Amino acid sequence: MEIRNPRRILALGAPESGVLGLLKDLTGSAPDLVTDTTAGLSHEWHVTTKYYTATLPIWVDEIPSVAEWRTEFIKPEAKEVVSVLGAWIFCFRKPVTSSQLDTIKETLKSIADVIEKACGYGGDQVCLAVAMPQSTTPYLDKSNEEWEEECMEYGFEFVDSEAKGKNEFGEEMGVKRVEDALKAHEWDGGADDEGFDFGDEGEFEEGLDAEEREMGDELFGLKMAVNGVGEDGEQVEGGEEEQVEELEKLMRRMVAIKDTSEGMPEAERKRFATKAVNDLMKDL
Repeated sequence: MEIRNPRRILALGAPESGVLGLLKDLTGSAPDLVTDTTAGLSHEWHVTTKYYTATLPIWVDEIPSVAEWRTEFIKPEAKEVVSVLGAWIFCFRKPVTSSQLDTIKETLKSIADVIEKACGYGGDQVCLAVAMPQSTTPYLDKSNEEWEEECMEYGFEFVDSEAKGKNEFGEEMGVKRVEDALKAHEWDGGADDEGFDFGDEGEFEEGLDAEEREMGDELFGLKMAVNGVGEDGEQVEGGEEEQVEELEKLMRRMVAIKDTSEGMPEAERKRFATKAVNDLMKDL
């Protein structure tokens, strides 16, 4: 069975947390880093199991400030973004200090709060907390059992990305566990993309699925708020450098739209062309 409208994956973490490295290990490739932030990047993962095939969209976000990130994603307008997510992958470097550990816990709690606010206690999203390699040694000595308890408190499954083989229950460990957990999830997003008109043949033939564009716009809008950009597109604080950075993010979105739509049938590209153009113009 082919899942035509899958839910999305949000992979996120603090700067330099190893998100792109995990995506490369998981999917075989990773999006190119255009600027010094991973926020706003997108990727996809072609999944085939004996039960289904799907191309899962992956959004990438960065959390330079946990408090600011939580403030923006807890807002009512963020609910539409959070509700289409099928999985959260929170990456973090193994902590060296107690302060770093506290930040990890704060982030886990903030993500849990965001999910609860948008989906209630009945949310069925996969939540994985993935510990990435730490170049600084020694780092805090915490057993897997301790990590599992810490993460479970906030509804996350702990995964040590460096682990190999299987655990005592016969389950895969490391990145393979991330893969298995995601593949076992229910990804069908329903038929909410039905009902849109076909666009004119000359209008943005490489247009992306309208729902994906709309959700992407919402996510980008939230990141603009986090980065201090007003709803009118003007920088609230800061100067030209910040505005250039936001423009670069917008350009990356346009490239991502083109890259993603290249694999779509022609009719599907045309179907959402007008809506995609309208969504993009809203941000200009």
